[in-house]
Amino acid sequence: MNKNTYIAKSYFNYKLKAKGRHSIHSPFLYNMYNTCVVKSEKSQYHNEIEQLRNTLEKDKREIYVNDLGAGSRKNKSNERKICQIAKYSLKSAKEAQFLSCFASITQSKSIIELGCSLGLTSARIALDNPNTYINSIEGCENIAKIAQNNFTKLNISNIKLHIGNFDTVFQKILMDISADLIFVDGNHTKEATLKYFNLAIDNMNPNGYIVFDDIYWSQEMTEAWNTIISDNRVSLSIDLFHFGIISISKDFSKQNFILKF
Repeated sequence: MNKNTYIAKSYFNYKLKAKGRHSIHSPFLYNMYNTCVVKSEKSQYHNEIEQLRNTLEKDKREIYVNDLGAGSRKNKSNERKICQIAKYSLKSAKEAQFLSCFASITQSKSIIELGCSLGLTSARIALDNPNTYINSIEGCENIAKIAQNNFTKLNISNIKLHIGNFDTVFQKILMDISADLIFVDGNHTKEATLKYFNLAIDNMNPNGYIVFDDIYWSQEMTEAWNTIISDNRVSLSIDLFHFGIISISKDFSKQNFILKF
């Protein structure tokens, strides 16, 4: 089964199982879902960031990309146009909006992002949550330069951008800080995803959260997600199709939710 067929089949199964807010009994979870998914209000920075997205989607410049992860589904070449990266790699406005809201609802002050890309998602979180500090990791130096330029354009000072291999940089950052929220959006392989999961829960805030991007990107990514939510250390999991969210907090009893997004 090719990846596109797998994703389509997975989405169909997800739609059959996904439930709305009335299936949620936890007050915290209900408030999070109602605020970040159902209402999902645009922030004052929405238009500014979306204008920058439009600019990037028209940028025909070509850069060399040293992809250290599972690669792009759309473009296997190392020479890629910025407009292609913007079109296929950036989170949608709705997804970035959710992540920003989730960071706010969970009062996350320290965030680690694995996979900065062109920086629009981290920019949205940083602008909407000025008291939050983000350590963002990007494996490709040329992409990181564009992301940093975007942060400068948006006058963002609460993001530190690290360039390098996730395996080494992530572990180094975790030695220095206790993250409240970790967003894993890169190297979409089962082995790497499980490695980052184990590194994270051993070193992050025990009441924090991990968000995994693209849990249905491939069969092995779904296998990684199923392994994670079956782990006895995980007390809460939320499947939103685009994202999978987990917590190891003892405030939750073992619960798995598949929710509409």
